[in-house]
Amino acid sequence: MKFKNKLKMRLGIAIVYVIIGVLLVVLTSIGIIKNEVMLAFGTAFGACGLVMIVKNIRIFKSTDNFIEKEIAEKDERNIMIWTKARSLTFSVYAVIAGIAIIVLYTVNMEYAAQVIAYNLCGVLVIYWICYFIIRNKY
Repeated sequence: MKFKNKLKMRLGIAIVYVIIGVLLVVLTSIGIIKNEVMLAFGTAFGACGLVMIVKNIRIFKSTDNFIEKEIAEKDERNIMIWTKARSLTFSVYAVIAGIAIIVLYTVNMEYAAQVIAYNLCGVLVIYWICYFIIRNKY
């Protein structure tokens, strides 16, 4: 995928972040969602989306910055670092979630343990789906 197309896709994702953030803030403010935590999530989504939009627009406007970012993304060392970081993040998350499930069950917080267990199972299902797609692609 061309770098310019990647940036456009990232810009689209950032716009979706802002929309999700605005929706959460509005729905919480008018009382449809009765959880104040969602207001914080909405604000965070909106802020992250705005920062991503500004960042991508700055890259598009500056030719030097565009070329520099393109080279950085195509650098094999950076690609290896990103891949290893994602892999390590997945492994650490799985271990922490597993420990949390055991601890929560021992302190009789079954519902929280189940939520984390379902979340971990969901992540594992997504991992295996992605694995098979990528394996067949390459």
